[in-house]
Amino acid sequence: MDKVGVDAIETHLLTIARHVFQSFSNPASQGWLTALQRAQLAFGNQGPDIFARLLDVLQSIRCARTSCFMFNAPTCAHCAQIATEHERRMLVAIASIRRDNVGRARAELMMLCEGASTQAVLAAIERLIAVLPAPERHVSAASFAQ
Repeated sequence: MDKVGVDAIETHLLTIARHVFQSFSNPASQGWLTALQRAQLAFGNQGPDIFARLLDVLQSIRCARTSCFMFNAPTCAHCAQIATEHERRMLVAIASIRRDNVGRARAELMMLCEGASTQAVLAAIERLIAVLPAPERHVSAASFAQ
């Protein structure tokens, strides 16, 4: 994840999101339960709220896109080290908003949402950001380049 330029908080969000997406693609896996557990482990008492707000972000993305969101399996040690294009764009958008770079976030969301309106996704990310810890200072916007 270092090549994507995200901090530990955003890495946790990706892992949680992957379990949610696994639940969407394979409902019998009940990946959402693992996602909730991961949120509680990573964020303590704030975990359920962060989980719900991240789920809102993911659902907003799903509603905006016309094609499938490509994600890597959260349970594959090798795959989990690699961000897909869609995961990277989502993380960069979240990280950019956390670091007050809304322009960069809008550009990433435009691509992620395939040209559809990004307002709902942006609003959901802002609600998520409101309950997240402050970003680590050493990660710069320049490090988001591929």
